[in-house]
Amino acid sequence: MRTPKGTSRPPEGRWLGLPVLAFLALALLYPLGRILALGLAEGWQAVLTNPYYGSRLAWSLAYGLGSSLLCIGLALPLAYAFRYRFPGRDFLLGFSTVPFVLPPLVVAMGFLSLVGPKGLLGLNLYGTAWVLFWASLLYNLGLVLRPLVALLPALQTPLAAARTLGASPLRAYWRVGIPLLGPALLSGGSLVFLYSFTSFGVPLLLGGSRWATLEVETYYALAQRLAFPEATALVLMQLAVSLVVLMGYLRLQERLALGIGGYGSHLPLAPRPAGGLALLVWGFFLLLYSPLWSLLLRALERPEAWLSVWNSPDFTPGGTALFNTLGFAGLALLLVLPLGVLYAYAVWRGHRGLDWLGLLPLMVSPVAIGLGYLLAYPGLRGSLLILIVAYALLSYPLLGRALLPALRAMPKGVVEAARVLGAGPWRRLVRVEWPMVQKSALSGAGLALAAIVGEFGATLTLQRPEWATLSLAIYERLGRPGALPFHEAVVLAVVLMGLSMALLALLERGFREPG
Repeated sequence: MRTPKGTSRPPEGRWLGLPVLAFLALALLYPLGRILALGLAEGWQAVLTNPYYGSRLAWSLAYGLGSSLLCIGLALPLAYAFRYRFPGRDFLLGFSTVPFVLPPLVVAMGFLSLVGPKGLLGLNLYGTAWVLFWASLLYNLGLVLRPLVALLPALQTPLAAARTLGASPLRAYWRVGIPLLGPALLSGGSLVFLYSFTSFGVPLLLGGSRWATLEVETYYALAQRLAFPEATALVLMQLAVSLVVLMGYLRLQERLALGIGGYGSHLPLAPRPAGGLALLVWGFFLLLYSPLWSLLLRALERPEAWLSVWNSPDFTPGGTALFNTLGFAGLALLLVLPLGVLYAYAVWRGHRGLDWLGLLPLMVSPVAIGLGYLLAYPGLRGSLLILIVAYALLSYPLLGRALLPALRAMPKGVVEAARVLGAGPWRRLVRVEWPMVQKSALSGAGLALAAIVGEFGATLTLQRPEWATLSLAIYERLGRPGALPFHEAVVLAVVLMGLSMALLALLERGFREPG
């Protein structure tokens, strides 16, 4: 929005954004600068002249693009199915986003328990591309499905107008519906591409070396060969692609032409068609999420694993891992809360540069963050501070982006009335603004906590033995042969999934209850 002539933009946004900009400069931009310097100076030539790295880039692009097309191709017919009322419709629609907040290790353990070497089905898909695309669909389908379900009701009026002008149903949909839905489909597909292209935990545990993404190869170069120049060059390659896709995503967001309808908007169906539709949709989701159900079943196979996992002499005890996970999440939240709130308020007050810059932590991979810290702050290696900063950097945008829509939706008249009545900025914040946005802040905090609890890439890069979290404890047990370590890993995955589900319940509560 342009500022009218004769007035100036209020400076509150710039002042509020200063702490966030300082944090980004130290926690993101400077480490990335060190990566850039080392990658261009030494590693770039080694990466460009090695055909193996070219194959990793090609596979990462194919994985991201294939995942996007798969999610779009299945989300579109599902969105039309969700236009109708059938038993369990609201539950399935809400559950479609649950896997997105699950830690990658939980999802990977689910697939190993179902279609791994020791899987329930006796079908070993480990080390195949099929299991990776299945996992990507499980993770990301809700990102495309839920916005489409909300947008489809807005198609009714333009499609009816096209039919009135003589267009056939197919022509009306092709010439009117697809162009209107196009930005939403491409926007959702861009997000799926970014998450799949930069994925780490699932390809590391399920794909093997043949299907390693750039992110996995960066970790191998760093952890196995100590090849810092090559690792930094791979990070730069990944950043270049991600930046192009992110800019396209932001442009698509600006071009979205349809208004968002309510998720509850649906059409009636007769009992028999409704039952048939419910059978089809429920069958699809049960098949899609079968790795999660199998994880729960495998956790009950060996009850002794529930006892041995807490005081295992050969691995990090489960109690220690749980304590570290909760403790690190609590420490990181102390930094996430002020950063996320300041970020949201600064953007709301007009700091447009920070609006774009604040998305960078979501674009940069956790492994790259860990590598950047090792290069930029060698004196802090082995310090818990560096791990907490990494957690805060990767999660505070989730809180800020959840809070920002609520701030923008606040009635301007209420805030201005409080200002006219003499309330200062702090009093307006406490008495007027905060009560209207606290539910969104609660949901954003839950989403940020879920991301911290399940974080794996940065933790693995910056790890120390005494810092073992639930994710690292699972990974530790998967590296040992034998049935008991595998079942202990399954138990820890169920515990981690329970934590994430509890945080999701907090998130959903924040969205459901009016602020």
